Amino acid sequence: MKKLIIPFLFIACLILTACNHDDEPIMDYYVRYTAIAKPNAVISMSFSNESGKSKFIQTSMPDGKFQYSVGPVNKGFKASLVVSYDGGGPVEFLSIEVAKGSEPFVLKRSGTNYFDLEYIIE
Repeated sequence: MKKLIIPFLFIACLILTACNHDDEPIMDYYVRYTAIAKPNAVISMSFSNESGKSKFIQTSMPDGKFQYSVGPVNKGFKASLVVSYDGGGPVEFLSIEVAKGSEPFVLKRSGTNYFDLEYIIE
């Protein structure tokens, strides 16, 4: 009996140490930034890109809706959005949405008459 237990424990230890949790799939996240301003108004918009650096855009849209997506990003990514009219003042609406893998976007932060929003992916 003792001869069977020792080899069994040895094999069990090998199997358990060979299991690598790094083989688990890494879930990529995607961030969508939205700003709604007055139609044709020029806005200044800054948001975190995939590397976590700030991307700056100054533009206008006929319908006043600005939407940019970045990704994939990892858990712990700090999504940051800052938007204002070119002459100053907050835009009508801001939002940060996050999608996990191929799942749909989920609203994480939003506000009306805001200048900025932040969200850290947990």
